[in-house]
Amino acid sequence: MTASTVQGRDPASLRRHNLRTLLRHLHLQGATSRVRLGEVTGLTRSTIADLVGELTERGLAVETGSSQPQSGRGRPPMIVSPREETAYVLAVSVDVDTIGIGRVGLGGTILEESETRHERVSGDPAASVNQLVRLIHAEVEPFEDAPLAVGIAVPGLVRAEDGVVTRAPNLGWRKLNLAERLRDELRFTGPIVIGNEARLAALAEHRRGAGKDCADLVYVSAGVGVGGGIVTHDRLLTGSTGYAGEVGHMITNPGGRSCHCGGRGCWETEIGADALLDQVGIVAPTNRHTALAELFAGAERSDPEVLEAFRRMCTPVAVGLANLINVFDPRRVLLGGWLQLMLRHTGEELRTALDQLRGLPELPVDLRTARFGEQGRLLGAAEAAVSGFLAELR
Repeated sequence: MTASTVQGRDPASLRRHNLRTLLRHLHLQGATSRVRLGEVTGLTRSTIADLVGELTERGLAVETGSSQPQSGRGRPPMIVSPREETAYVLAVSVDVDTIGIGRVGLGGTILEESETRHERVSGDPAASVNQLVRLIHAEVEPFEDAPLAVGIAVPGLVRAEDGVVTRAPNLGWRKLNLAERLRDELRFTGPIVIGNEARLAALAEHRRGAGKDCADLVYVSAGVGVGGGIVTHDRLLTGSTGYAGEVGHMITNPGGRSCHCGGRGCWETEIGADALLDQVGIVAPTNRHTALAELFAGAERSDPEVLEAFRRMCTPVAVGLANLINVFDPRRVLLGGWLQLMLRHTGEELRTALDQLRGLPELPVDLRTARFGEQGRLLGAAEAAVSGFLAELR
């Protein structure tokens, strides 16, 4: 729906809608001429000029003359760009072992990022909340401009209606209103958006990554946990409560290992990091993060033991992928986490295992590695934050 097709709204509401439409376009498409903004929105030249002027006054956009030589007479077109250096969101990616944080400008550019060890206490989120508060303060303190919004990706179930982390099994969190806790501690009045890490990574891949040109895709990432996101007809599937996409808890081996979620035989227990480490004889490592880093480095060196472990994992990985492909009929499947290494180093074996399991040749699938890797969660958190800001733009 273009800006000009909105009917039945009062002038103030219509103006807000038009401002959001222009800013969303600039965020997703980058620098755009006034003429092109008029073409994609259906708005008149004078209305575009007025709206661009307001976005510029608010510090959300900047307008410059084109540097391209023009044929014929007339002034060069004015180019409108998001003002990313000062108009930015804060993105946070909470993992079991680490926390990543960064400033991401309107337009999707990561201005700076860092990662630190997660000082978590299983079952008690207070230590994690306190650490997040310290990290956010340290990130924004050097800058005069406050973030437009904050987006946080977490490895757990996040309720859509209020952003409560209802359960994060690998963190030991239950019914944590993380947004409210952070808002109270930070005294931040802007939007704080909480989302599941895998679904946010899927959002980032769809908007800017390996799925940018694909309307129907499945994203799966395997690390300590296994998560996913499904995009259908260019929309991220959320389900009735926001929990859609918990692919790691599909039952792929009934009677298998117990899972942190309380179930048994979940896909996560078959292809998660601990299952992978078990394949090379590493059980309950004292430092899982270090053990995985060493294993992944071995894969990049084509270590025979590591590659053989990957091959043994192809069948359990293919079981879950076959189910997802048969249910959602995606045009593309994007693999993140350690599954990227599997596809890169033992992709032929994975495809063979998938072909042997699936009986629907009418549903071809394009397997690809995710573009952003671990950065996807951070970029997805940023995208969610920008969406939260646009929803509240007045």
